[in-house]
Amino acid sequence: MYSPSMTEIVRIELGASIFEAERIVQEAVTAGLTVELLRNEHPETGGAFALGSCALLVAGTDEADLRQLLAEYGY
Repeated sequence: MYSPSMTEIVRIELGASIFEAERIVQEAVTAGLTVELLRNEHPETGGAFALGSCALLVAGTDEADLRQLLAEYGY
């Protein structure tokens, strides 16, 4: 059941570059945003390569600020 106090979570697709996604997450957290990286890692190579796309989960209240940061990276 949905709670009115629960924060909306927004998923933003990034692409397949885990390295770039990690940099974006670090910069976002440093800026005070609540964000988490989802990555589909290759089972044999681990965190270096993604099988599919990476995505960010961000609190709805931080979405506009994160999208502004992403614009600096060309997203």
